[in-house]
Amino acid sequence: MTYFSKPAHAAAWSVRDSISRITSVALPVALSIALLPLFTANVALAADANLAAGQINQTAVSDATVQTAQIEQVEEISTQVVEQLESSLSANMVLPYDPADIAAIGNQNESGHTICCPSYACAYADAVLDGTVNDHSYYTCSCCMWQDWGGGGSSYRCVGSDEEVLREAYDQISSGKPVVTHVSWEYGEHWIALIGYQNVTDPDHLTLDNFIALNPSDGAQIVASSGYSLYGDGCQHVSER
Repeated sequence: MTYFSKPAHAAAWSVRDSISRITSVALPVALSIALLPLFTANVALAADANLAAGQINQTAVSDATVQTAQIEQVEEISTQVVEQLESSLSANMVLPYDPADIAAIGNQNESGHTICCPSYACAYADAVLDGTVNDHSYYTCSCCMWQDWGGGGSSYRCVGSDEEVLREAYDQISSGKPVVTHVSWEYGEHWIALIGYQNVTDPDHLTLDNFIALNPSDGAQIVASSGYSLYGDGCQHVSER
């Protein structure tokens, strides 16, 4: 049997072809193996980035939730404070005034004008109302003409029952206006300026114990029931201004 051998160049091309084929398969595998750590690192980095972003988003959401809860808490507290203030004002309130204004007006004891209590009371009430300081004679000395304070000439303004008088006084003071009220004491009739109220639980059931007044006798601030009671004629004057 005769054997024929391949030419040398043919054998060389066969080897080259095999090497080329092997290389075409092995090189991508080698490159993949070589690049695998870098790819893995990038994947890990991306995962870390996503985790960090998620944590940031979660933190932002958490912070927003906390802020919303805090705002709601502040609003709730504010509502409670307002309700407490309104409740307090409905039970206790004294209109502000400058004691120097009352001192400038004077009083009955200083002037000796023993029958000018309504004129002094009106003068005090105007000072409390808006800081206007009038001499008591502005309202006419001796026989008060109720200048700016209702009534007709020297006529009294009559409201009705004692309950209606005090309810009107409460409502007027609540709106920032004092009233001049007819009372009685050991020396007969008297007029005082009601400028506040206290310890009110029911505005429809009040007594002079619930009211703060300025007393024309000496210009002092007193509890209205201190030596006084309503005169009983339902008379009370309110500002026309």
